[in-house]
Amino acid sequence: MASLFRLLVPQERVSLSVSTLSTFFLPAFVSYLAMGVLVQRKRTATIRFALLPVILLCAYRAGSSLDFSFGIPNYRFLNQGLVLAIFTLSMRSTAWAFAKKPYKRMTLQPNNNFHGDTMSGSTSNQFTNIENTPLYTAIWNVWDLSVNLRGIGWDWAEGLRIPESSLGTKSTLKFLLITLAKLLFYALAFDATSGAARDFSPETFGSIEGGTIFDPSLPPLSRYTRSTIITILSGWTAYFVIELVYQIHAIEFVLLFRQAPSQWPPLFDAPWLSTSLTSFWGHKWHQLFRECFISVGARPLSYLLGRTGGVVGAFLISGALHYLGLKAMERGGHPVVVFGFFFMQAIGLILEGIWKKRTGLRVDGFLGLLWTWLWVVFWANFMVDAWGKVGLVGSKFFPDDYRPTVLLVHLLEYYFM
Repeated sequence: MASLFRLLVPQERVSLSVSTLSTFFLPAFVSYLAMGVLVQRKRTATIRFALLPVILLCAYRAGSSLDFSFGIPNYRFLNQGLVLAIFTLSMRSTAWAFAKKPYKRMTLQPNNNFHGDTMSGSTSNQFTNIENTPLYTAIWNVWDLSVNLRGIGWDWAEGLRIPESSLGTKSTLKFLLITLAKLLFYALAFDATSGAARDFSPETFGSIEGGTIFDPSLPPLSRYTRSTIITILSGWTAYFVIELVYQIHAIEFVLLFRQAPSQWPPLFDAPWLSTSLTSFWGHKWHQLFRECFISVGARPLSYLLGRTGGVVGAFLISGALHYLGLKAMERGGHPVVVFGFFFMQAIGLILEGIWKKRTGLRVDGFLGLLWTWLWVVFWANFMVDAWGKVGLVGSKFFPDDYRPTVLLVHLLEYYFM
């Protein structure tokens, strides 16, 4: 039994290779695709329930066994990315296992654009429903389903609010060129903000060794002003890197897999202009994990504790996702801090609900904007401190000589000096 346990769950990470990838990652991915096929088919609930423990075990093996950093400390953030992907795979598989009705892919009409409405509202008339999904069609569809986190073009994305796009979708070439320009901008901005945060203390949290963003040698006002600036820079860094990855995938899937540009609408809806926590977390921040958080976190707890339980459940699952990601960097995950940040976001939403119930008014306007910034940034100080302690803030995501900001400076020097 002990040898079987060691076989199923190795005790230390192994270097990435074709052999280890096929041994540890491939079983999780193939079983995930199988679940994606089954969720499109009727009368598969029993098989999905039976398959779920297999997927979760394979996912655990992959997330805890593979070393995407190749043993290089500065690349530990790649293991964080691996665990975030594996946890997402596990959440989606769990949601699919408990799906009450088969998922249906909708046929996208050409040259239609998504608007800032809900998927269950006015945008749904842009599609034609496929009544029955044959097995071969489900197998073809699973490639889209496996990476389509928001459910664009699927019937399960009820209530999803999609930001309005100003690009239009009639010209694929125009879309690709604009997306490439955005990609370059986000790469530059990501490098600039992450570098600025590191430069506050290259020897402590600005290094892979890690450290706190709260400098005890400074008086309180200076200490927390400094930590808040670092927090805001780190928040922008997170925003830019998510946008960067999204633009890369948009080009990849439109160019190589012939997807329509309308399948890649904006990811964010100007979250910095949010006038309430409800709007910030509800639709202005990216909604990539919305269905997972609802299915795995909000829905189960709402059965026990009503709406309050649903709100807390969604944020606790988000906390688990982010905690395990930090834990993968092998410097500790700081669970109280990470879960505490997301729990306090849930408390903030609950407070907004109480305010509306007592006064009849929504949190909105300039005071709502101020409230949202203060609440998010205050608690984010402790979250970013956890990032600093595990070495995430200090990670160098580009080689020094090939940082986008460095390349831009060299380019400017070449042309103007």
